[in-house]
Amino acid sequence: MHNIEALAPDLWRINLPLPFRLRSINVYLARGSNGYALIDAGIDTQDSRAAFDGALASLGVPPDAITDVFVTHMHPDHIGLSGRRAAQGATIHLMQGEERRARYVWSSTPLEAWVAFLRSHGLAPAAAAGATEAATRLRKAVTLPETFAYVGDDEEVRFGDRTLRVVWTPGHSDYHYVLVDEGSREIFAGNHLLPTITPNIGLYPECRPNPLDEYLRSFARFDRLADFTVFPAHGEPYAALPERIRQLVLHHRERLQGVWDRVAASSEGVCSADIVAHFWADRLNDHETRFALVEIAAHLEYLRLGGDVVVEESDGVLRYRRLRDAPTLP
Repeated sequence: MHNIEALAPDLWRINLPLPFRLRSINVYLARGSNGYALIDAGIDTQDSRAAFDGALASLGVPPDAITDVFVTHMHPDHIGLSGRRAAQGATIHLMQGEERRARYVWSSTPLEAWVAFLRSHGLAPAAAAGATEAATRLRKAVTLPETFAYVGDDEEVRFGDRTLRVVWTPGHSDYHYVLVDEGSREIFAGNHLLPTITPNIGLYPECRPNPLDEYLRSFARFDRLADFTVFPAHGEPYAALPERIRQLVLHHRERLQGVWDRVAASSEGVCSADIVAHFWADRLNDHETRFALVEIAAHLEYLRLGGDVVVEESDGVLRYRRLRDAPTLP
């Protein structure tokens, strides 16, 4: 099938469709002496299920032969089909801190905290409700298992007959992790080290307070891995890891400078929504507006926690003003 690529005699990349502007996700299947293991599960849509079932059939792999699924983080395209895999006998592995948020976001609980958060960062009530409703609609595309098995930072796990090391890489999500194969010199990177786009680094009310700082600091864990091949969740595998890290840092340095410039240009202070409107005008749908706003909020909080700006509340909206003549950039 065209959505399957053999990476090694015991390893395949399977490409599954997504109902977003980001059109697909890579999941990775490994064969071992005691069954098969999977990295990430895909989203639970009819198209995704059909593509995955077809790939397994093409490879001659019964669905119940998958014994373990390593979910890098709780976003719907990574965790969505995990419940279906669990129902067929697989153990679903997640970092423990990620479960709380997965259960909250993909439950039936109203996302009222999100609405209040988006409004506090300047979105109009209708826009905040629309952005939250877009997330709520995705709940039908996520099926969670009844229980997770937990993996820990620096723990070794079995992926087929391979031994991989878990590396905690917060930023895109609080408890995102990647899996490092020291023997084969490979990194299964989830969304942490994407080849051509930058992962969304967003601030949410239930998350850790400085996701951008944690994301940038996490790169230090890969300094000695220059000769590794990176297998990302989106896009093609690549080998120039140090250069890609440099590009990712540069992107956020430039974004921080752009955010700072908007703050510095206003004597009254600006909110996240003001900066989103400046960068993207009206080019975003509800789903994308939420991603843009939480990323700008993360950059503003990085600057605030670094002592570059101060935040004040006015009429229920958080507005940021500069404290220094120039920002402290990574």
